Order: sequence, then structure tokens, then C-alpha cells
Amino acid sequence: MTLPLEDDSRPPYVQAAEVLRREISSGRLKPGDKLPSSRALQDRYGIASSTVQNALRLLKSEGLVYSVQGRGSFVRNSVATASADAAPGEQDQEEQAETAGDAPGLSAESLAEDMKAMKADIKRLEETVTRLLEIVEAQQRK
Repeated sequence: MTLPLEDDSRPPYVQAAEVLRREISSGRLKPGDKLPSSRALQDRYGIASSTVQNALRLLKSEGLVYSVQGRGSFVRNSVATASADAAPGEQDQEEQAETAGDAPGLSAESLAEDMKAMKADIKRLEETVTRLLEIVEAQQRK
């Protein structure tokens, strides 16, 4: 599902954040769930990496999601406790508490989605390597 960029005057990152916000409020993404990878969101919405990062930054500022370096972004356990005006140390402690429980994002579904995104990345890399090899071989024949 690409975003309706031509039909919506809002910036693409705001549109992407709105779609994710609706998934959270509808319960499709539940507290503790891992959000799709940045690459998966890029592909899903037809937007650039920086646009995905800006959308996630907006959702973080609203207290809907948090990120764990090396693991991804997750839906907060309690939006009510995630006030945007909390002191930075308080928010960090909150994120640590949320990640201390059952490791969020390690569900079979989220792992399968991550694997799918990685396989797509590997396929693109293999295609690039094949093209590069063809170029090198053509250069060697000259």
C-alpha cells in the first residue's frame, strides 16, 4: 500500500505516521509488538528511508513507540505513561522497563517479516553483484 502522496497535501512522513498510528489505535499493532523494519516500511509505503525515520521520530515524540538500538521499534506498553514532556532520564528508564520483560519483537510473525525483508535485501544484493560481474567481464574482454 503506497501512500496517497498526490491526494494528500501533508508531508509523506506525517502520512506514514498516521497509518502506523491507526494500526496502533485499532489494536492491529499491540503494546510490545515490534514495528516492521524500516526497509519493510519503505517498501510498503513507497517512501524513502529518511521519511520512515521522520515518521518513527514523530510517533516517538507522541509517546506511541520507542526504539531499542539493534532490535527495532516497538509499540509502547502504556501510552498514558509516555508523556512527551517527561524528563529524558525518566523516558529512558521507562524504555528499559518495557524491554526488561518478555523480549518484545521476538514473535514468530515479526521474525518471519524480518526474514522476508532480509531475503529481499539479499536478492537485490545478488542482482547488483551479478550486474557488477558482467561489467567486469565486459571490461576484461576489451
